[in-house]
This record gives sequence, C-alpha cells and structure tokens, in this order.
Amino acid sequence: MTLPAELHERLTEIRGDLLRGWLVGSVTEAGWLACELIEAGVDTPTTLDLAGYALSIGPLSEIEPLVRQMLSECGMPPINTHQEPWAVALDVAQAIQEGTLPISAGADLLITELMSKCDYPPEITEFMVLIDDWETVRATPPTDDEIRRQAEKIATAARRRLG
Repeated sequence: MTLPAELHERLTEIRGDLLRGWLVGSVTEAGWLACELIEAGVDTPTTLDLAGYALSIGPLSEIEPLVRQMLSECGMPPINTHQEPWAVALDVAQAIQEGTLPISAGADLLITELMSKCDYPPEITEFMVLIDDWETVRATPPTDDEIRRQAEKIATAARRRLG
C-alpha cells in the first residue's frame, strides 16, 4: 500500500519512537492519524478502532497495543528487540534501507546497543564512522543514500551470520 509521504513519515516516526522505547504524543493525535489513514484508504479494524480516539484524552502509551497493530497493518511492524542481536540488526538495517525507520533511531540502536552485542563487526563500525565521525574523515555529512548503502552492508552481514 502506498501512503502519502506525510502519513508515511508520521508512521515511520512512531516506529522509531517504539524502537527507542517511548511513545510521544497523545491518544487524540493517534485518533486523528487513524482518520487520515482511513481517508488515504487504510480501512482495517485497528485503524477504525483508533479513529474512535480522535476526541479522547490521554498519553499515546495508553493505547500502545493498538498503535503497534496499526503499524503492522500498514506494513511497518514494530521491530522486536528481544530476538538475537544479529536478527535485530538485520531488521533495523532493512528498515533504514526501506525508509520505514528514522535513520537516527536505527543508528542509535545499531551503534549504542547492537555493535557490542554483535562483537564489533566492521559493517556497524563503518556505519558509526559514517554517522558520528564523518567530520574527521570528510568535509560533508553523509547523504541518506550513503547511509542506506551502509545499512545494506549491515543487512548482508547479518544474513550471513544468521545463516
């Protein structure tokens, strides 16, 4: 399903928030997002249910299970961080490549948590240099395409490790 860019971006941000372990926003915002998704053609039971929260009050975390299900129904399931580290690295790298996860959220997890759990592989180390240390190596920041190409290298390495 192809969503308008603005809706895709909002879902991507929510997916990144879930990866980081926090949901920001309100129940009302989720309700209105669901209404916009319905208008864009996403007519699923969860989206219809969430649209009922458009006039509700409370933090988004109160309806987290519905938000997770909505993301799954939109083709962006939350990344399971409780699986084997290389499997998480694969999911994160693929999501960065696809543009279904904010680069910042994926980079944070790959560098701060997964690099050590995966025994400091060169692919994640190169990713860290590209993201965090680019000023010591080059004059310009990396482009999103360069970051996505490096994420592809991480995904390839993860597939090899996972067999």
